[in-house]
Amino acid sequence: MGVVGYRVEAGGRTEAVYVGVQERIMRQTLEAMWFEGILDSHVSGSGWRTEGFTSSGDSVAYTCEAERKFSFGRVKVKKGSIQREGVPCTDLDQFLEEIVLNGLKGANVTAFIQELLETMAKDSQCRAILPLNIPSEDRHYDALESHMTDGHLYHPSYKSRLGFSLKDNLAYGPEFNSEVALVWVAVKKELAQTAVSAGYSSEELVRQHLTVEDMQQFHQMLEGDGEAASGDGDRYVFIPVHPWQWEHQLESVFARQLMDGDIVYLGPSSSSYRAQQSIRSLSNRVNPEAPYIKLALSITNTSSTRILAQHTTQNAPLISDWLDKLVREDELLQQAQFGILKEIMGLSFRYEQLPATQYGRAYGTLGAIWRENVSVHLQEGETAWPLNALMLVQPDGVPFIQGAVERHGVEKWSEDLVCTVTLPIIHLLYAHGIALESHAQNIILVLEDDLPKRIIIKDLHDGVRYVPEQLLHPEQAPKLNPEPETHRKFNRYSFIYAGDVSEVRDYTYDAFFFICMTDIALALEKFGLSEEAFWQLCAGVIVDYQREHPEYEERFAAFDLFAEDALIEEMTKRRLYGDGELYFRKASNPLKVSKDELESKGTLQLKETSELKGIVE
Repeated sequence: MGVVGYRVEAGGRTEAVYVGVQERIMRQTLEAMWFEGILDSHVSGSGWRTEGFTSSGDSVAYTCEAERKFSFGRVKVKKGSIQREGVPCTDLDQFLEEIVLNGLKGANVTAFIQELLETMAKDSQCRAILPLNIPSEDRHYDALESHMTDGHLYHPSYKSRLGFSLKDNLAYGPEFNSEVALVWVAVKKELAQTAVSAGYSSEELVRQHLTVEDMQQFHQMLEGDGEAASGDGDRYVFIPVHPWQWEHQLESVFARQLMDGDIVYLGPSSSSYRAQQSIRSLSNRVNPEAPYIKLALSITNTSSTRILAQHTTQNAPLISDWLDKLVREDELLQQAQFGILKEIMGLSFRYEQLPATQYGRAYGTLGAIWRENVSVHLQEGETAWPLNALMLVQPDGVPFIQGAVERHGVEKWSEDLVCTVTLPIIHLLYAHGIALESHAQNIILVLEDDLPKRIIIKDLHDGVRYVPEQLLHPEQAPKLNPEPETHRKFNRYSFIYAGDVSEVRDYTYDAFFFICMTDIALALEKFGLSEEAFWQLCAGVIVDYQREHPEYEERFAAFDLFAEDALIEEMTKRRLYGDGELYFRKASNPLKVSKDELESKGTLQLKETSELKGIVE
């Protein structure tokens, strides 16, 4: 297979793929910029227009067919409708020059354009060789993670992967299903920090990924007569490293420690791994029940640099043990069979011991988190999907969920889905005062007989938000490792302790309702379920919950999901203007509108929403 893989077995698909990816990037750029108010829009019916500027400063009109959706006022541009001065626009470079480079002012405009161009190159590379549909043998969770090829459906730079060359993308991108070999290093114990969940040992967890032969080889390197031998293997902690991270970061960043023997390169282990959709989380192909490993990876994708901060690796087991106990002791969550993929071990280099000249380059670059395997949570007859599989349209044009929806009917399937997904999220918010970063990539949908049954949440180490004194049981909350001040400056959006309950509520609004549920609503629209019907189902679940749990009445007002002032993070502004300030906007709340509509019909209870059938087109 060639270096980039663009034309390998792609045949006539290549040009269409290349054009289609450019068009998608232009659509999502316009959608995000219009929604966030970055670009002016002139609307006449379904016709939308905005102005760009040529290199000589002349105004040029870009038009398309678009609509403002019921779901938070999200903007959706009709595929293939973008025109420049009345002529179909297929040139991404011209579009970015005239709309972004010449039309916007911001500290990161040039960098943002680069992200979009990198997205174009990497998504085109991927789509040129994708199978037309997902093979039946791959319809299990670990394989499906690699098939989630669409990326973020709102963020314009949905596959930027800054730092990866196309050769790297081919080797490590989940879509290519390449076999990845983990590199391991030994770090002196005084320079490493380890946190382990109750009931586990670090040795046991490491051995699930290293064979007897691996362990013998690594210990021989540390204790034998070789050049790197220290003569004292028990003084080291084994930490796995992504091979890209070793080659592009650690060899140079930790050159001093490698020369001093504080870090010893051990080489690859014998197991091969499969990259999950987050790229830096990997599943073991040889031991399919082994915990997943999440690694530090110094690339930027969508809105974040994918490092692993030291405090988050150490907080991961603390947060997981706390939430696991909370779930096991909660009657409603037990009835809903809600689960979490516990993060059972965190490893990190102790960066605070580095000289100031090295600290900034090294921060977050050497660490790992062990996460439970989904297979240990599944019962006989159950299957698990990444929740964003619901939005996936395969290259042959068939939605992934089509068979399941058609088998049970869109009404039944949607009702089961909305109740299954929504109930645990709102109960955690109302009863416990906890919000999770519950976008679709972090939610696993468990099905039985192709019907949604329950959910499992993952990615908890920095995806939880709460006001400590507003917790239902504040005395049970873990004492977390604080983030260093340098981390606050590095990522102002990453924090666990909130100062006000509105920040907790808005975390749920943003990740769960605005991104996750809106994308699902738009996917189900293709099967005849209107957005209005979908959001009335959501509102019905919430109102039913409130009626059944009057003991939380004060919290319903504090964490008001029916408010008009929901705040949504402006992700594109953040990429354009940097993190010097926080960017949020108010958006129309479909939950409130839907509740008001149900009240006017007198059908507030979910069990009584048979009228919704009249909204299904």
